[in-house]
Amino acid sequence: MTFSRMKGLWPGPCLLSLCLLIGPGGGIRAVVDESFEIRLAEDIADFELDDFSHPEAAFILSGVQDPDTLARCMAWYGLVLDGAKAVIDYSDRVGSANRVFHFLHARWLRHYRLEATTLLDIMHGKTYNCVSATILYNLLCTDIGWSTDAFETPTHVYTLFNNFTRDIMVENTSPIGFNIVQNLRAYSQMLAQYYPDNQAYRIGLSNLYLFEQKGGRRIDNTELLGLLAYNQAYFARKDGRFERAYRWVALAQNFNRDSRSNQKFELNLYREWTLKLYESSRYAEAFQILADAAYRYPGEPDFTKNLRASFLSAMKSFWEAKDWQAGRDLVFRYLDSDAVKSGPDAILAGIFRNWAAFLASRGLAAEAGEAGKIAERFESPGE
Repeated sequence: MTFSRMKGLWPGPCLLSLCLLIGPGGGIRAVVDESFEIRLAEDIADFELDDFSHPEAAFILSGVQDPDTLARCMAWYGLVLDGAKAVIDYSDRVGSANRVFHFLHARWLRHYRLEATTLLDIMHGKTYNCVSATILYNLLCTDIGWSTDAFETPTHVYTLFNNFTRDIMVENTSPIGFNIVQNLRAYSQMLAQYYPDNQAYRIGLSNLYLFEQKGGRRIDNTELLGLLAYNQAYFARKDGRFERAYRWVALAQNFNRDSRSNQKFELNLYREWTLKLYESSRYAEAFQILADAAYRYPGEPDFTKNLRASFLSAMKSFWEAKDWQAGRDLVFRYLDSDAVKSGPDAILAGIFRNWAAFLASRGLAAEAGEAGKIAERFESPGE
């Protein structure tokens, strides 16, 4: 069985890559220090931040590499927070939120840049995009004591300011964006720039708001930070560092388990990276990533098909090397996958029958018995 190349690999710019997954040529792409990244990954493993604050996590995901730099970034954030608090009138909650919004645009959110996705872009260059601006605004609101969420669509993200019985929509990429639904025409014009090839006009400017809402979902501020990790994955993939991109995606998924703006990117990364691994004869690595992909996207038949192809190739290579343990380490994950549900698999059953005979000839009765039972599973997968 051959490994399918799968159609649709990196078809070029798409909606998903125009705002949240930003293009080449700009932005800060520093590689996060291993210890920082490992500690953050351990902290978010339960899908919550305990050891790092949200601002600290945002700077680490932005590219901060060492404690001294993080301390300087947090000091800058403290100054921005002080400036935001200085414009507040605590008797006017919504008006104060509006004043904080205008403070940011007057002082720090000066130049919109598609590639300015991190807090470091704002800190060093006063440039921003929808991700970085929304994160900064939401962080400040939280530290002031106001509740916020975000709304993530396939192309965009914005703030939902929780005003007791109703939410106020805050479009952070425009100086007129506070309570933007009061000016839906301006908002639709702004959204139109993210749609290629006049697609916005085919949908209809008057329908863009509803079109965006239909494909999006409300996310909390922890999930919002996951978009930074996805952007780092995008940069790594553009540089050809697929393993690094995959690690960023794994981290991003622990922040945001259902990112509406990154599904196409994930699918393409899984496909392209596993194809490269397979063509480099790194079958076991391709299998492990495809197992993740098949679990995350059970409706994608090419993942299930290529999972079997990579597993079969890995088993053949382990048989040639007579490395039973390496094959055993993969088989149970494969048996838990949907790839074995299509019916008996005579080829894989034969491989493990050969293993049973070989191990028995070496006096390894327990291992031979295990290999025989695995062969039976492939002969009768439903039993």
